[in-house]
Amino acid sequence: MAVMRWGIGAVLITLFLLPFAVPERFRQSSEAAQQQPRRVYTNDDPPFNRPRSAAPAPANPGDPASPARTAEKLAPFVPSPMEVVDRMLLLARVTPDDVVYDLGSGDGRIPIRAAQLFGAKAVGVELDRGLAEESRKNVSELKLEEKVTIIQGDLLQTDLSPATVITLYLLVSANEMLRPILEKTLKPGTRVVAHDMRVPGWESYREEAVQMGNGTHFVYLYRIPEAFQKR
Repeated sequence: MAVMRWGIGAVLITLFLLPFAVPERFRQSSEAAQQQPRRVYTNDDPPFNRPRSAAPAPANPGDPASPARTAEKLAPFVPSPMEVVDRMLLLARVTPDDVVYDLGSGDGRIPIRAAQLFGAKAVGVELDRGLAEESRKNVSELKLEEKVTIIQGDLLQTDLSPATVITLYLLVSANEMLRPILEKTLKPGTRVVAHDMRVPGWESYREEAVQMGNGTHFVYLYRIPEAFQKR
């Protein structure tokens, strides 16, 4: 019994003296750690500071699978009234010998009308996949596959060199982005027809107003290269 009391007393004395037996440098480190604010990780700390993947290199122009820029919608889908469509094509004097490119072709009405009324070959360029598919369906139902092609893609990266007529119903800002491409790509004699929105910096060859019940629409005809060489 005395031995048990002695053992318990020894344990208590050891526990009492233990803090004093810890070396001073360890006690200071422990106290300092308790006083430091909690670590907050940021993007400068691993693993958050790993470099992001390098930006993709400019694409090979012949490789459609890797575009040089991210395609962006340049205008909302607001279809031109059929009266305006006909006036645009008439003003451009479209013939069966022409190749009409409609940039931002929506439901395909302008390419289809160019083929139906004038026998021209026509290409619609539309970024929105749903509208492009709708256009192809319309072309198929009218059995115009030999005349009309719909491209689902970015009009700023489309080869426009085969065009003899370009039709536009885009925002002015989009026309301004297109302007240097048109000036560089289109052949002399190509006609550009814009609905309501002018091509900034170009001089029109003819302008016409189309009176309709909901107001007046304007159609602007430009000829290449006179439109920009007069500046």
